Amino acid sequence: MSFEQINTFILDIPVYAINGLLWLLYGLAGSMAALVSAGAAAVMGLVVDQAVQQLSGSRPLRQGRGESQPIARTAQILTTGVLTLWLGAQWGMGAPVPWIGAAMWLFGLGAVLVSPAQRFNLLWFVKSGVAVYALAVIGSRLYLNMTQNVSPEAWASMVGTAQTAVNVVSNTRGNVTTVIIWALWLVIPLGYFSMLVQKLFLNPVSLINPLSSYADMLAMLRDRGGR
Repeated sequence: MSFEQINTFILDIPVYAINGLLWLLYGLAGSMAALVSAGAAAVMGLVVDQAVQQLSGSRPLRQGRGESQPIARTAQILTTGVLTLWLGAQWGMGAPVPWIGAAMWLFGLGAVLVSPAQRFNLLWFVKSGVAVYALAVIGSRLYLNMTQNVSPEAWASMVGTAQTAVNVVSNTRGNVTTVIIWALWLVIPLGYFSMLVQKLFLNPVSLINPLSSYADMLAMLRDRGGR
């Protein structure tokens, strides 16, 4: 290798580094919605689910007698399963579906964090809502893929000529696609967010400590404020 080739290689190193950085940024930008969803699910599993599991598995011991129950990981397993289902459903989907799912995760996490008194019900609603949306996305993708591969000749014997079958399949697919877009972009997310807000404001908050859970309220009543 000559000196000129070495000099050219050294001068090209910044170009290679910039191209690699741009490739990494483009890849992250394309997967940003999935990363946001995974981040929200991770916080939910490590913080909220952990607290709920400890509260569910704990029981008071009388004068040191008895033994505490092992903490189950059901809530965290459920969160992992719903996240896996959602990541598989939104893989390769264009905007805005991945970002709608990410918003569902984020708003659900925020609602659970600001309302500890309703944490059990809100956790179940958030996870089931995301799971239903993921199943709707998977079903719509399966339908569109199935109708795309439909052969008009296979329908010609039922609807008449091959041209008539082409028109029927095209019109039906167009109508159903419109319904799917309305459902995935507006109906299901709007129903989720509206129900989440309704559940969030269903019960009044504590006037003493708005961020306290039912367990905190019961503990405060039992020790009568430490007296």
